[in-house]
Amino acid sequence: MGIITTSAGLEMLLRWGHFLSGVAWVGLLYYFNFVQTEYFKDADAAAKSDVIRKLVPRALAWFRWGSVATLATGLGIFAVRGGGMSIDIYIGALLGIFMFGNVWRLIWPNQQIVIASAEQVANGGEALPELAEALAKAGLASRTNALFSIPMLFFMGASAHYPHTFSLFALIVAVAVILVIEYNALYPLLKNLDAVKKLPAGGIMGPIASIKGVVHCGLGLTIVLFLILEFL
Repeated sequence: MGIITTSAGLEMLLRWGHFLSGVAWVGLLYYFNFVQTEYFKDADAAAKSDVIRKLVPRALAWFRWGSVATLATGLGIFAVRGGGMSIDIYIGALLGIFMFGNVWRLIWPNQQIVIASAEQVANGGEALPELAEALAKAGLASRTNALFSIPMLFFMGASAHYPHTFSLFALIVAVAVILVIEYNALYPLLKNLDAVKKLPAGGIMGPIASIKGVVHCGLGLTIVLFLILEFL
């Protein structure tokens, strides 16, 4: 039998699937953040409604199931390798897992409200009262994912081409930095929980409201995480 039947062959197939599904997922993430949102700023109400009701559900289907396939194949690679990889892959994987959670806990549920509201208006009704809040939650989570994707892709590549030695201290510091940003995205979901009522207010779009801002913040986060792994 050929090498494709060995663990190395299985890992190669999983990596192939990981690349394919990751391209679909992140590609659509960039479409939503860098193309569709900018189009919506200029589109008239009828065109925007048509896109939300007919195009967005199709794109979101590929988007969310692409995230599932990316996570599943990534976990499969970990299972085949059995650990022992550089710290870079763990940082990249953590960012990917947070991105996956944001898709299913924030982006998709709130986009369902946006789509339902557009359908209701198209049928002569009123927009859903929770529309504005849903747009804000989905937008913040989507921008956060776009920000995370930049260091995520760097560290996925670095794991094979510029690996760092594992350091528990560096991992803890890097995770803490990532958690601060993720908390900001999750705050609208968590704000009613007793455990976070006393924490500082979050859910701020800030500089990631613009395309330039999210790209610069993503590059900045990449540099910060890289320096943590390089020197700690």
